[in-house]
Amino acid sequence: MASAMASNNRAEQAATATLLLENVPLRGSFASLVPLLSQRKVCDLGCNQGHYLQFAGEGSVGLDVSAESVLACSQKGLCARRHDFNSLPLPLPDASFEVVLLSHVLEHVTMPLHLLRECNRIVQPGGTLIVGLPIEDGLYSRLRMDYFGGGEGHLFSFSLRNLRKLMTLTGFAEQRVICHLPRLGNRLSAWNERLVRIFGDRLYTLSAAYWFVAQKIASPVADTELSDYFSR
Repeated sequence: MASAMASNNRAEQAATATLLLENVPLRGSFASLVPLLSQRKVCDLGCNQGHYLQFAGEGSVGLDVSAESVLACSQKGLCARRHDFNSLPLPLPDASFEVVLLSHVLEHVTMPLHLLRECNRIVQPGGTLIVGLPIEDGLYSRLRMDYFGGGEGHLFSFSLRNLRKLMTLTGFAEQRVICHLPRLGNRLSAWNERLVRIFGDRLYTLSAAYWFVAQKIASPVADTELSDYFSR
């Protein structure tokens, strides 16, 4: 009886997740991230209208610069606050989240290194950071310049190599990279990590965007050490 009820609950949760994914941006690749958010306390920086925040667990919070987005989250019963990510520090306690999600925000802020340091501060030791970014130097972006609005509002462009260096500087260790292949993304989501292992960075160059999943392992490199790091 209990096992049957548990099975039914899992089936209901799966059906709900499938329904929620229908209107989610980059859903083909994001589907791989849902298990990392489910039942966990998440801070969604740049939460938009709660597309990703709705998958997070109890106590999760979203921040967004747009008042309209915050209102949309509130109407869905999600906790969201308005904040400009160029204004640091973030109004959040230290080590207060299991996961920090930063989707298509880093390229828009004036101090990306400082924002990643703040992510390190608010995530728990051993916690997870998920960063979503467009691939502006890949084949897809060159063929479809309008895919991300032609880069409008982007102050920076982060290659996979550059992001890996930033992650090291801010105390995070790479766990996985998930590439987003438009149109094919939904069909290949289950194969994404295997394709990344097979093709490596070559898959990255063919994709439109990517998710970088990392674990907090240390404190960020101090300002006094930055010049030494870049001179290596």
